[in-house]
Amino acid sequence: MRIVDTVAATWRSSSPRERTALLAAAALALAAALYLFLWEPGMAARKRLSASLPQLRAQLEDMRRQHTEIASVRKQLAAAPRQGDLATLLRASAAQTPFAGAVERIEALPDGKVRMQAGAVPFTAWLAWTESLQRQLGIRIASCRISALEQPGLVRIDASFTGAGAPAAASAR
Repeated sequence: MRIVDTVAATWRSSSPRERTALLAAAALALAAALYLFLWEPGMAARKRLSASLPQLRAQLEDMRRQHTEIASVRKQLAAAPRQGDLATLLRASAAQTPFAGAVERIEALPDGKVRMQAGAVPFTAWLAWTESLQRQLGIRIASCRISALEQPGLVRIDASFTGAGAPAAASAR
């Protein structure tokens, strides 16, 4: 308490004019501290947030659009016809692709899945086909092995598929 006693003794011994000057200096120091430690950081944060707001709004709009698309796909999958067995659906769909001649085998597996093997398949065509299988028929990839061939853009495929409603293993090797 020595500092408090010293400050109190100095205050009592100072003249009213000195006290006014000390109060003015203390008020000025307090105003400077408030500006430096509260106002300035707050304004800098406001400026940063204002700069990032358009990007965040664009991301929000993108997420809303994706949400709508996901809901639409889920409705399509729920309403997709469940006719025929999975192997037949895959054979019919693969026959309409640009890589139909590269399909080596489509066979039903005992666990309700279907295995497909194909060689020299254009990778972009493979991606487009698997996307359309999922969107239109609800057929998903349970597991897949994709091997690059020497020719750029061509791959060898060994994949197993599962129908809508069956859990996908989601394993890629």
